[in-house]
Amino acid sequence: MNDTIDSIKATGLLMEALSIAFGDMAFIDVAPMAQGQIASPGAGGAVAVEALVRVAIDVLKPVSCRLEIECPVSLKERVESTLFQGGGARAGESEEDSLLEILNVAAGVFLTSYFGPGADIKLELPEYLFLSDGSEGETLAEASADAEGEPLRAVLRSIRYRY
Repeated sequence: MNDTIDSIKATGLLMEALSIAFGDMAFIDVAPMAQGQIASPGAGGAVAVEALVRVAIDVLKPVSCRLEIECPVSLKERVESTLFQGGGARAGESEEDSLLEILNVAAGVFLTSYFGPGADIKLELPEYLFLSDGSEGETLAEASADAEGEPLRAVLRSIRYRY
């Protein structure tokens, strides 16, 4: 799987996908972090690991991989507030779904940009990740960003499915 993803191309497209999804859906400007800044919200400083939220979506086609977004709870709450201002969730919706929807859009933008508009794309449902079991897979690409003062990270990982 590693030889099917160009890490440099994927990193740039992950950044673009984050910018589009957060900008269009939650009106939050996302900019790449400069080299040397905190690469991960939990890696060294600004945000305690307990205050982080991780969401993931598994890609089944055109390649087998997982896209994850990691951000502080405060950014998740800001997204929820923006998407559900003025009355909370509608019937059948949950404010908790807000970050999952942004992830779903970011995944679609990333995959369409990487593989082209005619690509056969198949995704699992997005989900929250609560525990790390150490089997997350090889990191193929990673984009660290600043979301109007909040750290944000997207990671593309290789995964293997067992059927």
